[in-house]
Amino acid sequence: MGIWDLISWSTDSVKGFWQSSCDHGSTVITKGKEVSVDALQKVNHHGSAAISKGRVVSCTALEKVNHHLSDPETRSKISRVATDIAKNATVEGLKTIPGAYPTYKIVSKSISDDDQKFKSQNKSKKQEEALKALQATVSKLEKEVDVLREEAARQAVKTKPRNSVQASENPEDEMQFHWMKEECQNHVYVKYLLNVIPIQVFTRYLPMASSFNFVIGSAKFIFAPIERCLNCKRNFDENMKILQKLLKELNTVKEVIELRLSAEIHGGAMQTEEVKNWLDDVQRIKTEIEIIEHKAKEKKFLSRAFLGRTVEEKVVELKAFLRKGKAFLGMVKSFKYIIVGGGVAAGYAAREFDRQGLKPGQLAIISKESVAPYERPTLSKGYLNRNPKAAARLPEFHVCVGSGGDRLLPDWYKEKGIQLILGTEIVKVNLALKTLVSAAGEIFKFQTLIIATGSTVIRLTDFKVEGADAKNIFYLRELEDADKLVESIKMKKHGKAVIIGGGYIGLEVAAAMKINDFDVTMVYPDPWCMPRLFTPTIAAFYESYYENKGIKIIKGTVSVGFNAYANGEVKGVKLKGGRVLEADIVVVGVGVRPLTALFKGQLEEDKGGIKTDGFFKTSMPGVYAVGDVATFPIKLYNETRRVEHVDHARKSAEHAVKAIKANETGKELEEYDYLPYFYSRIFELSWQFYGDNVGESLFFRDDNPLSQKPKFGSYWIKDGKVVGAFLEGGTAEENKAIAKVSRLNPPVENLDQLKKEGLSFASKF
Repeated sequence: MGIWDLISWSTDSVKGFWQSSCDHGSTVITKGKEVSVDALQKVNHHGSAAISKGRVVSCTALEKVNHHLSDPETRSKISRVATDIAKNATVEGLKTIPGAYPTYKIVSKSISDDDQKFKSQNKSKKQEEALKALQATVSKLEKEVDVLREEAARQAVKTKPRNSVQASENPEDEMQFHWMKEECQNHVYVKYLLNVIPIQVFTRYLPMASSFNFVIGSAKFIFAPIERCLNCKRNFDENMKILQKLLKELNTVKEVIELRLSAEIHGGAMQTEEVKNWLDDVQRIKTEIEIIEHKAKEKKFLSRAFLGRTVEEKVVELKAFLRKGKAFLGMVKSFKYIIVGGGVAAGYAAREFDRQGLKPGQLAIISKESVAPYERPTLSKGYLNRNPKAAARLPEFHVCVGSGGDRLLPDWYKEKGIQLILGTEIVKVNLALKTLVSAAGEIFKFQTLIIATGSTVIRLTDFKVEGADAKNIFYLRELEDADKLVESIKMKKHGKAVIIGGGYIGLEVAAAMKINDFDVTMVYPDPWCMPRLFTPTIAAFYESYYENKGIKIIKGTVSVGFNAYANGEVKGVKLKGGRVLEADIVVVGVGVRPLTALFKGQLEEDKGGIKTDGFFKTSMPGVYAVGDVATFPIKLYNETRRVEHVDHARKSAEHAVKAIKANETGKELEEYDYLPYFYSRIFELSWQFYGDNVGESLFFRDDNPLSQKPKFGSYWIKDGKVVGAFLEGGTAEENKAIAKVSRLNPPVENLDQLKKEGLSFASKF
């Protein structure tokens, strides 16, 4: 778009005035005629001769002007001259507008360049002659109008014209002139115009009132579009940001609506057709916005100025479409705080929110599970007991009993005004728009989000292991998984169970299955159990203990497939090397992976988890991550880690809530200072570990698996300091002692002396 488009736009009104003068020349002359008649009436006592002469002069001038205006060529020339005058007035007007001086320079230079180009391309002798003729015609017209005014003035009582530049002898006229001029100055657009063209230029040809009205009208027509153009340009970037944000939200609503349509959630053909039309319109708008974005990249003043108006219109249009789209979806549920995930971390976070001060309706917990948060470790222990009297069942192990606190029953959440949204899976997240979308198409808005999605089990079907989808092959992560396993335990009494995996789940479930009188075999590929934590010496004790309980252990191999009966139930586990183990039940515990897929591309990640700081803040403001999904800094070791354990899930959730509240109130809070802690209880055994298992390990005390209550432990020494400690069968005080020594990292001068002291070394601190 060229500079002449802007000039044409801003000067349309002036050209219109001159064209109107051409079409209605008689009207303009009538104004002059009225001046003459008015003057003649005042001196009517001088006789009818003077009046008649004034009329003759007026009529003569009228005929002469109409003669020139009736010629199309002359009218066209006048129009072009008027355009040039308007251009100059517009450019000079830009110079006076606050903040528009850079624009004035651009426009002025562009006009100059275009004029040079026009002259070089179109200059000819004929045009020069036409221009001279036009100038002569205009000059002649001006002289004739001047003659008319002078004649009218002489016929009046030789008084000065009432709108002359000179002060009027009539005090009322002079007062009216200055009052009107002051009123004009109060109009910002008029002020710009009068800085370029004095008011006397207009009063020269028109009565005072008409002059002022004309100035006000012309100024608005000239400068209002220019200022609007400048405003559009100034607001372009901000409006584009608003437009893009609205478009993202519109896309989210669009995806949810498409999800609902595919699930046939909408009812009625008419409603479905209306929704489809809406989707088509959304696609059209997206295309139009892409075109705007493409044009905006040109970064030209005029492009952005004119696109600015389009962007403003699109913002209004998108808001309307959003309202309509949300109407299809129903009400959006909004909360100040939302916790995604209903595991251990969610329950402990809810308790901490209550402690810190929480108003009813501020917090919601959205969980795929159908029950309130519970202590997950129970699932691989007491919950698997087939004896109902001995088995652990809800509500016994709702959080927070695992850490010695009160059980938070479903009624507790209700009393505190915390909304439990259970049986609801979040399938889409837009963190920038603070929006969550469920599988059912529900939309949830948050101000602050805590990601507590935890982990999901690694399945053999992920690796396309033959027969891995057979019945009675179980994984253990949620209450529903445990319920299915318990039912199978009841159905397959005294059967054969194969446990695949030698980690936490493998060891704990193997013990539970043995307690249920199953013939149990453990299979894992590692050279010893719990290889990420145990040393070979520690592992040897537990493996011997299990074998003494009648559990068979096959190490250093993997399952490569499964055999099944005709009804689909598993009957055998095929090992690498060709061996087949009979099986009525198979429990797989080969690890977990953090549930971070919903947030891919929206948050920074590190070491397989969501990267956070020492307050569990993520890279997105207002979003926190805790538990298994969080990769956080461990101050004690000056490094970042991701910890998969219930203790960290509890403590990280509490610290994140404290950080949220501290941020709101401006209070100081120390960064999370975590000492790694792991524990387990199997059969009559109970062990705890604190710190880091790096460096040289030193085993101490009794390691006899036949002893009634075995008690032994190990220290880990790195750079001459104790960095970690393990203890089996310790008392509460002894466990506290190894925790303290693991945090203090005391120096060790003699390893033999440390081994001799054993547990008593930790007790000194």
